[in-house]
Amino acid sequence: MKHISLLILLAIATSLPAQTPFSLDEALEIARQQSLDAFKAQNTFLAEYWSYQSYRSRQKPHLTWHLSPVTYNRKMTLRYDYENDVEIYRQQQTLSSYTSLNLSQNIVATGGTVYVESDLYRLQNLGTEVNSWTSTPVQIGLQQPLFGFNALKWEKKISPLEYENSKKEFLQSVQETNLTAVNLYFSYLLAQVKRDISAQNVAAADTLYRIGEQRFDIASIQHEELLDLELSKFNSDIELSKAEKALQKALFSLRSFLGLRDDENIIPQIPPILNHLQIDIPTAVEFAKMYNPGMMRLKTQQLEAQRDLDYAIKNARFSANLNASYGLNQAAANLNGTYQSPLDQQMVSMSMSVPLLDWGDRKGQKQMAQSRKEITEIEIKQALIDFEQQVNLKVLDFNLQARVVQSAAKADTLAQKSYELTKKRFILGKADVLRLTTSMAAMQNARESYLQSLATWWQYFYEVQSMCLYDFVDEVSLSADFDAMIKQ
Repeated sequence: MKHISLLILLAIATSLPAQTPFSLDEALEIARQQSLDAFKAQNTFLAEYWSYQSYRSRQKPHLTWHLSPVTYNRKMTLRYDYENDVEIYRQQQTLSSYTSLNLSQNIVATGGTVYVESDLYRLQNLGTEVNSWTSTPVQIGLQQPLFGFNALKWEKKISPLEYENSKKEFLQSVQETNLTAVNLYFSYLLAQVKRDISAQNVAAADTLYRIGEQRFDIASIQHEELLDLELSKFNSDIELSKAEKALQKALFSLRSFLGLRDDENIIPQIPPILNHLQIDIPTAVEFAKMYNPGMMRLKTQQLEAQRDLDYAIKNARFSANLNASYGLNQAAANLNGTYQSPLDQQMVSMSMSVPLLDWGDRKGQKQMAQSRKEITEIEIKQALIDFEQQVNLKVLDFNLQARVVQSAAKADTLAQKSYELTKKRFILGKADVLRLTTSMAAMQNARESYLQSLATWWQYFYEVQSMCLYDFVDEVSLSADFDAMIKQ
């Protein structure tokens, strides 16, 4: 493997001037820092963070100041004329001002709201000198739905789970970014190797054609064999042009994804695999169940189905609301008077809404919610079975791929040696053209198979890591500095 790597790196280095060695680790680090996928993942998490903060703010007291500084009202209003004992319309012009300060707190356990409020109101009748003030220095109240659906309780159960799940989804998106970088990196590496092999084939085909001409002059080979060598020479030129085009496309895709400048000439290096790394399947399944965001999404779906059923059940019953308040109130002709010797005020009201005839609408909603809940539970059970099976198969593929890479590396070495020996034998006249071209194709296929198997190993590695959110090399769960992202 080391011998093969050195040959590939030497070929690339001599063909592209002023290039910079570029490892897979460097590509992964750049992808995590400055790729568009990383930017999207970070902002998706931040959106979920602010959604969670909005939920948390609803659990805290809210202080609100209402202000209506000036309200002018000119209209005809009905008044009673005591002298003539009749009701007549008279024009009225008023100028009013209003302000209030309200402190409220949601009660998660009951779904109600408790509040403290203070307000002040001034009314002036234009055209007269009559001014009136009224104030409520303090009023304490409660608004409480009875026997109804408590949205705050369900929000408290679901919102924290959704936020924790957003963290895991971010970590998973990082692994997906890694996977994309791996695919693009190996596409460029494979295109580079194909280009180098094509360049070698052009040089070899030209040399062999000249040798063939010399041997044809002395009748050592047949005319059709010389034609085959000439055809191989032209075909190698065509393949080199195709390989150059494919290389530029692969390089452009990699640069675009990583956000690299167009003038950065990078030379990919063949990354080694971790031959000792074998992942225990039951351990991987356990970590996947603990950390995979899909597992938490299933739990959230189950809670949402229970919430919808709870809403349908309670919506099918009668609804009742309790409103109660106690406060102090006073009216006077001036501002100071409204705060002197205030009178107490109390208010208690209860309202009810009883469905008498809805043609089975509420019952139907309840039955649909019950059916959806049962379907969700069945889907969750099946999803758990399928997910566990996926983890088993993916880890099994990963563990077996290491042996595939080792076998492909040996086959690559043997094919290279076989081609070199066949080329020497052809030069000495001990091998025909067919044998030489077959050996050349076998060498190229072996090299490509080795790189593809290596790419597959790294793809499996990050796919397993994405499913389990666990670093099996350092044996720690994956994490990120979420506080730093939030403070940016």
